[in-house]
Amino acid sequence: MVKIFDLPSPPWILAHRGASGEAPENTLESLLLAVEQGADVLELDLWLTRDGRLVAFHDALLKAGLQRKAPVESLTLYRFQRALKKGSGIEAPTLHQILEAIPDSQPVNLDIKRRSAEPHAIAKALATSLDGRAQVLLSSFDWPLLAEFKAHLPEYPIAPIGDRRPGALLDAAIELESFSVHCHRKLARREFLAAAAEAGKPPLVYTVNRSFLARNLVSRGAAGVFTDYPGRLRKSLERSAR
Repeated sequence: MVKIFDLPSPPWILAHRGASGEAPENTLESLLLAVEQGADVLELDLWLTRDGRLVAFHDALLKAGLQRKAPVESLTLYRFQRALKKGSGIEAPTLHQILEAIPDSQPVNLDIKRRSAEPHAIAKALATSLDGRAQVLLSSFDWPLLAEFKAHLPEYPIAPIGDRRPGALLDAAIELESFSVHCHRKLARREFLAAAAEAGKPPLVYTVNRSFLARNLVSRGAAGVFTDYPGRLRKSLERSAR
């Protein structure tokens, strides 16, 4: 049975790496600020470390605190967190720490990154960290990885992400029986948004930080927007709806 991923009526505000315009991205500070600001969904990026832990970070490579860049997947959690803290002062939380810190009822979108990690290892780490938790959406640019999640974590809804080839993106969403489809704003033309909605795949657009653009996208048919400023855009969309 698919876990509950229950949202209010759209349009939805998805906090891109938390309230990352006001606090360091993918940190507990940023994510908790987004909760406080009323984000409908918290979005964050995850990598699997060499020792099988899921950690919140966006880039594939880490430079801060190291003599040379290294893939996040090649580092243990301890070495990754220590280097990042030493080089940037930022503390990167694990998925487990994040889920412990936010309300159980808070919807979360996990953007899963992968270069060389085995899909089954990522799925195993997700199952361990999530431990049956509801209100979780799994998304990725790696569509074959989503197919693995569909096979091994069928209880969790999924969503493909894309910044090109809108037809292929929507086809993937339909084939994967996804909850939604996530597209770069350059793909968010009225025709694509309408086709996604007609297919039953709410189109969610990234990354939108200007209020007028958010209102325009919603008027075109976007079901929601990813933003670095969830509080600001929440207020803007609420004012325009009056």
